[in-house]
Amino acid sequence: MKKVKLLAIMLICILLTSSCWSRREIESLGIVLGMGISKTEEGLYTVVAQVANPGAIVAENPEGRDVYTIMISEGLSVFDALRNIARLAKRRLYIAHIQVFIIDEAIAKEGLGQVMGFFVQVMEIRMEPFVFISKLPPKEILDTPNSLGLVPSLGLNILARGYGTTSKYYVSNLLKTVEATNNPIINYVTTLVEKLPPATNEELPFLKLTQLAVFKDQRLVGYLDEEGGQAYNFISNNFKNGLITYECGNTGDQYVIEVLSSKAKIHPIYTDERIGFDIELKVEGSIAERISSMYTKVPIDIEKVERQLSQTIEDKLTKTIALAQEEYHVDIFNLSRNFSIKHPQKFKEIKDQWNEEFSRSDISVKVEATITHSALNVNRGRL
Repeated sequence: MKKVKLLAIMLICILLTSSCWSRREIESLGIVLGMGISKTEEGLYTVVAQVANPGAIVAENPEGRDVYTIMISEGLSVFDALRNIARLAKRRLYIAHIQVFIIDEAIAKEGLGQVMGFFVQVMEIRMEPFVFISKLPPKEILDTPNSLGLVPSLGLNILARGYGTTSKYYVSNLLKTVEATNNPIINYVTTLVEKLPPATNEELPFLKLTQLAVFKDQRLVGYLDEEGGQAYNFISNNFKNGLITYECGNTGDQYVIEVLSSKAKIHPIYTDERIGFDIELKVEGSIAERISSMYTKVPIDIEKVERQLSQTIEDKLTKTIALAQEEYHVDIFNLSRNFSIKHPQKFKEIKDQWNEEFSRSDISVKVEATITHSALNVNRGRL
């Protein structure tokens, strides 16, 4: 009998506590998909929120600008500006589904730490959104409609996730951004997004990821071009897929190699008070295209192609390493991790001056490229 009474009490308790105490009806929320942060000349923070219009998104033929609404406000802090937006919106802003953050270049040069603190404290924000840098005001980036009827933030999210198709850039998410701002040893890169003009009057402007933004001590110090972006991805093992193009010196033929896989091994060296690194990169690829300068049939020399591909990639890596050491003086590849594992005691002594030590270090690069197959025949690279 006692067991029956206990079971009855438990069932009653379950029924009484089954409701969702913190529920929010979706009809009462404004779902924010993108957020931009900048500063006014007076030093106030400007927050731009891109809010989805669900009714327009599910429409059969949505207009580009109808699928979202832009809201903007200013405040003494990022949180203050965001709260001020709530005074303009008819719904409570829900920021758990943010896809991208756009940081104004001026704030990036001052330091990301001043805005990252807000993202850490707000429990509603997830760590998956991608972080971009913009030379334009973030509003111009977020307010760029497209002919596909896609919310711009979702389009940027797709571009960021698909970086591996070219491996010419790399977009860091919010988690990596927060980690870099809280750990002075970790150096940080992400990507610059730019708004390009349309080709014709009938078309719309479009967004493009163009350069790799380089940070030192949380501050933006410069950019790497697409060649540098590929070199960064090779060394940091972020290279997924991409094309390497070069010209054969003897024949003038142009080869396009599709990189199928790559693996970099970093070997730290510490001898006679000198720090160094041996970087070994193995690359597998296929000949995707050959543009021959001669009409005569010239067989493809696979071994020669492999040697030239190795040299082309090696030159690319050496150039980017020199730029990091001599111009930016920052270990963008985070070779400190490899050195700290191999020489932990020495790293403890120099970790506060690591970027300076990196700039003086001796770095050698060796690339071994292998062509796995080619779909081309000997007749000028034509199928």
